[in-house]
Amino acid sequence: MSKFDEEKISGSMKQQLREQMTRLRSELSQEERSERSRQACGHASELMKQHSFKSMMIYVPFRSELDTRPLVEWAWQEGIRVIVPRSIPKDRSMELYEIRSWDELAPGAYGIMEPDPKRVSKYSAIPPDVIWVPGLAFDPEGGRLGYGGGYYDRLSGALEPDSRTEEAEERGKSWWIGLGYEIQLVNQVPMDEHDLRLDGVITDKGYYRAGIRSQRRDIGWN
Repeated sequence: MSKFDEEKISGSMKQQLREQMTRLRSELSQEERSERSRQACGHASELMKQHSFKSMMIYVPFRSELDTRPLVEWAWQEGIRVIVPRSIPKDRSMELYEIRSWDELAPGAYGIMEPDPKRVSKYSAIPPDVIWVPGLAFDPEGGRLGYGGGYYDRLSGALEPDSRTEEAEERGKSWWIGLGYEIQLVNQVPMDEHDLRLDGVITDKGYYRAGIRSQRRDIGWN
């Protein structure tokens, strides 16, 4: 089988999984999404406290995505820097901005709330301690199925060209961790060579570190 044929099969599998997971995620009621989001944000804050993270990059939720607002507000209370991306559709890249209130957001590309360049300045310091990544599906090996735009793949290459190995913790690089509902976990996400592989994923049920398939760390609110 040629590489072209393999890519066609991989693309078809990804599209089918995108449709399936979009439907599954959208079927959650608003109450379920709110409660599961609160639980996942609690696990995420515990992980940050355990590792003394002082900065994070995080997405602003859109449609049925896991709601990150509880984690953002907790970070502000704790004095943790909150960096939010702004999408640039012309080259599918992202600019980073530090925000200190919801008032610093405005509708951006794709109708998603993003930092307003008229109100905040670009973030140009060292890469954040942790980068919380959205997605449609995740697996225990760090696989992630995104929305097809490649924004996070490009950001990974721009921030940390050598950050795709499991030794991110030991090397002091940013942690790239998915955020999603437990129902978004699958046995294996179809991955291409260029796809970003995460260091782990957090759901409403706990933290899965990449490469440790049988381990789930249940981390709750303190």
